[in-house]
Amino acid sequence: MPHEKWDRIQEIFLQAADLQPAERAAFLDRICSGDPEARMEVESLLRADATGESAVCAAIEFEVASLLDDCSPVNTQLGSYRLLKEIGRGGMGAVYLAERADGQFQKQVAVKMVRPGLDTEFILARFRRERQVLGRFDHPNIGKLLDGGTAADGTPYFVMEYVDGDWITRFCKSKDLGVEERLRLFLRVCSAVQYAHLQFVVHRDLKPGNILVDSKGEPKLLDFGICKLLYRDQDDDQNNALTLGTALLTPQYACRLRCVFAWRRLL
Repeated sequence: MPHEKWDRIQEIFLQAADLQPAERAAFLDRICSGDPEARMEVESLLRADATGESAVCAAIEFEVASLLDDCSPVNTQLGSYRLLKEIGRGGMGAVYLAERADGQFQKQVAVKMVRPGLDTEFILARFRRERQVLGRFDHPNIGKLLDGGTAADGTPYFVMEYVDGDWITRFCKSKDLGVEERLRLFLRVCSAVQYAHLQFVVHRDLKPGNILVDSKGEPKLLDFGICKLLYRDQDDDQNNALTLGTALLTPQYACRLRCVFAWRRLL
């Protein structure tokens, strides 16, 4: 899809997302008149927004869904680890449960790699940057980077601690946590976010699906794939280009955050 057309689709989507559901059809009838393809893309993004899926994820998956189903790397070996099964999927990467396969010792880990068919220069650059950011972090409530490398086909990957847990919202509900217990859990998440900020890194995709609580009740902040760097380095120009003209966010949560900021300005 041409870059200009995708920009227009994003603009229409953002306008439509601010409308009440009952008003959207008339709006799309007017603004997408004569362009059924654009309308179909916008409606796809709106459906993704309603379920909490990233707008970028929805657009990419629409283009490559058929390819992904035929290219699963499950059962292949990356470095010392063999991929067992897919346990998570985003717009740019997939996460696999893996086990140590060289006989040295037994260990399960999570391996994240670029999804088949999505190895564009844009996505590869973001993926490598996420790996570099995680390598700088050392916080008990941020998923720990253990290793990294490149697959035989040139696809980069990294190995992280495996968090056997559930979304923070589901954990709170399943354990029937009270207000004080929830706040104590939330404070540990805030500690992780503050730590990232002190490293001049803004996560930009804070949502329940990116905060898992393990079997010990410890929250882990994950997925810095669309983070923003607030410092200059040798790749500064490239880092700026990674966000230019691209809506990197999960609309359902970004819109809520925008409302919170607007309310705070009124207080």
